Amino acid sequence: MQSRTERKDAQLRHMKNWAGALLLLMLSIYVVSTRFETHHPSLLYVAAFTEAAMVGAIADWFAVVALFHHPLGLRLPHTAVIPRNKGRIAEGVADFIESNFLSPEAIVARIAAAKPARTLCAWLLGPGNAGTLAGYATRLLAYGLTVLDDARIRQFLQKIVTERVENLDLAAAVAEVLDVLTQNGRHHELLDQALAGLDELLSRPETRRMVAAEVAKSLPFLLKTVSEALRLELDERAALKILDIAAAKIAEVRRDRGHELRQRFDAYVAGFVRRLKGDEATRARVHALRDEVLANPALGRYVEGLWEDFRAWLTADLNQSESTVRRRITEVVATFAAKLEQDAEVQRWLDEQILAAVPALVREHRAKIGRFVEDQINGWQESRLVQELERELGPDLQYIRINGTLVGGMAGLLIAGLTHFMRVSV
Repeated sequence: MQSRTERKDAQLRHMKNWAGALLLLMLSIYVVSTRFETHHPSLLYVAAFTEAAMVGAIADWFAVVALFHHPLGLRLPHTAVIPRNKGRIAEGVADFIESNFLSPEAIVARIAAAKPARTLCAWLLGPGNAGTLAGYATRLLAYGLTVLDDARIRQFLQKIVTERVENLDLAAAVAEVLDVLTQNGRHHELLDQALAGLDELLSRPETRRMVAAEVAKSLPFLLKTVSEALRLELDERAALKILDIAAAKIAEVRRDRGHELRQRFDAYVAGFVRRLKGDEATRARVHALRDEVLANPALGRYVEGLWEDFRAWLTADLNQSESTVRRRITEVVATFAAKLEQDAEVQRWLDEQILAAVPALVREHRAKIGRFVEDQINGWQESRLVQELERELGPDLQYIRINGTLVGGMAGLLIAGLTHFMRVSV
């Protein structure tokens, strides 16, 4: 099968042969008609037609050739127009593309007419498209796992992460997080949750039994001389009393937003945040703890073990024909598409966001695209530029030669007829 370039070259040769053959035909008819004109006066008009047709054919041949080459190798002025003006052509083509094809208004209009959100939704809902997208995602995941399996890459990433964490001002980061958590008393929500959990814990039977056992261990020695039954009763009462006191205190703190324990909690948190921000000793302890954790080989082994387990599971799943990950991605994409199809407001919002972002992107990059086109054309050798343009435009230009031959002949015939008419009239 011929390539596009081969087909274009064959078409150009075919048209050149036709134009040349027509010129030779006009020459042959001209020779025959002038040879027998004395015996057949009507051949005068045939000779006039073919003579003018040859002039037209040669003139148009010169014009067509002069666009790309020097006709007959003669370096006449204003010939080889295209190669001599390669720079100007490159700049003109680039400016034309930039101004007419890459204008923000034109691109926005085309995108708006395409309704990207609806088009995306329709494509995602098409048969098999969600699965196709999931297939691309799983192949990308598989490739990523292959890359990360290389020890050099793992060491590189580990080095980057470790350096980032070592240079992280952990004390300041914790202080900022606590600042956010303590705004408008948000940290009291955590305290309330903790108190509720503690209340629920103390109400459990197993907790009561555990407290009773601890109380029994802590009783004075003299009490241990009493009977076993009496000891059990004392243990139970002591445990219940302790639990009742603790539950009452917890309930009191939960009800009273201004309770002393809450105020002490606020003061402690605020003081801790201040120390994290300004107390060098506290900051040093936090950073020492950070460095100790990073230097602990057990942590590295634990993280590496987690990663290896996850990678092994994911690799095995991706290699299965019925991959769980691929199925889940397919379901997510299909669900998203179905929801998007049902929500016209979200579709409009998505279209608005795309159309709002496009003009800035076009303005930022269209000049680069225009200069890229210009550089590509300037980077071609003159012979390459001529070859490419002649291949694309040549067949149509050969029609100009053919049309010039026929139009020239008709003009010559008309002139000959007018000349004969004027001579007869005089």
